[in-house]
Amino acid sequence: MVNPDEEMKSFIDFILKEEENELGLSHPSVEEEEREREEADRIMMDAEVDALSPYEFCDRFDDESTAVCKKIHHHGPWLKEKDGLNMQEVIDTLLRESVTCEDVNDQFQLPLQYLYQTGKFTDITKEGDYYKSNRLISCGLIKDDKGNWDFVNKLNTNWSDLAELLTTLFIKGGKIEELSKMNTTEVKKYLEELRYNDKKDVKNSNLYKLLKKYFPSLEEFKDFTYNTRRNTQKGDAAEQLTIELLEKQGFKLLYKGGNGDFIDMKYGIDIIMELDGAIFLIQVKSKSYAAKSAVNYKRYRYIDLFAGISPDDNGIIIYDRDSLKEGRFIEKDVLKENMDYLINKFYNTGKVNLGE
Repeated sequence: MVNPDEEMKSFIDFILKEEENELGLSHPSVEEEEREREEADRIMMDAEVDALSPYEFCDRFDDESTAVCKKIHHHGPWLKEKDGLNMQEVIDTLLRESVTCEDVNDQFQLPLQYLYQTGKFTDITKEGDYYKSNRLISCGLIKDDKGNWDFVNKLNTNWSDLAELLTTLFIKGGKIEELSKMNTTEVKKYLEELRYNDKKDVKNSNLYKLLKKYFPSLEEFKDFTYNTRRNTQKGDAAEQLTIELLEKQGFKLLYKGGNGDFIDMKYGIDIIMELDGAIFLIQVKSKSYAAKSAVNYKRYRYIDLFAGISPDDNGIIIYDRDSLKEGRFIEKDVLKENMDYLINKFYNTGKVNLGE
């Protein structure tokens, strides 16, 4: 199976390369023509998949249940936050018995070395050539039957998937008709009533007890990861594009995590890069407005750069707490034009919206 990271890097390398100007070739070589067709085929394959299943959150339900789901989804981060419905803690508690815990310091020596060198993290120590973080001593993940990271690990923070889980709970509990008659404010009040009976123990909440009753197995929770999967794919593409464009600005890649990466989960760091001998810790969001707002998050207080895809999908915008606070735009160069060119050349399907 092709590694998605390698596939994305290969594609962006092809699009961004400056040695030849594909747009100006009057007589391209046979090899170049074949490669162009391969890239166009891959773009069209992705487009066909999206066209066959243009999924939006809550689409899995019938009309009445979809309406309820969207009312729940309307409350966004409130669904997971501790001061809201606190579903992050509820889901964590429900899935805890399926988590594999281990000391993963050995697996992250390289990024720990870079974090230690910044001098920002007092919890990272060095003994000889060995780096150790207390945050990585007891790390838990849910793994699939092949021992790999499973998308259900992100269920606790994706409010689209949480909204679908709650809607399914109310379908099973026969409450959809009742909820369908409520507006979004009334739905929120209804959800608040399910939160806690005893604020000291989440297991005493009605919400925990209901989810435990109607979703008794881990496999049933795994059915609510579709939105997480889509968001992860967008996030991976945003990270790879950020790396490519920063490298064109002179940065050097030192470390990039992936799914199940504890440097991201415990420290909020997606990418580590270097410029002129200085180490930069980078957090990447799929949208620039999310990157800008993340500057003020406490958990990201040691991040140097925040990157997000620009509103027109034709570059990234970089934010930091000092000189780039207002945002610095780095364009994709000929990326968008090349994608349009490839599809128009072989399929004549018109312009492509990279944001879709």
